[in-house]
Amino acid sequence: MSAAIRNAGPDGLEFNVQGKLRSEDYSLFKELAEERIDRFGQVNLLVVITEFSGWTPAALCENIKFDVEHYKGIRRLAVVGTVPLNHWMGALSKSFTSADVQYYSIGEIEEARVWIRDLPLEGLAHRAGINFPKRYAHSL
Repeated sequence: MSAAIRNAGPDGLEFNVQGKLRSEDYSLFKELAEERIDRFGQVNLLVVITEFSGWTPAALCENIKFDVEHYKGIRRLAVVGTVPLNHWMGALSKSFTSADVQYYSIGEIEEARVWIRDLPLEGLAHRAGINFPKRYAHSL
């Protein structure tokens, strides 16, 4: 299994997965995601899946446990991979998260990166400590 994690903005993570996901591979991702959830309230995730052959039972259990514990902790989830895999993974993910989920092909990875970094004005105002009434968000 090959897994790589990189920053995707201050509140985002990109998780690249190849092969079979093991519990050990998932541990660092979980730690980093929880740190961002604690700091920002939510995390944006970009999951890039190539040559994915599934999870070990322990890793699948960890993944579901994380999703259930942080149901509202994921704001945006971009799934990048092959089209059939995207839809299968996305459908599975939607059952365990309130996140806005988007699917992208491998060729659209830069668009996925831009999408998870996009922050609505009210989010920026909140981070700056400004009370931004929602009624104004729709008129801008």
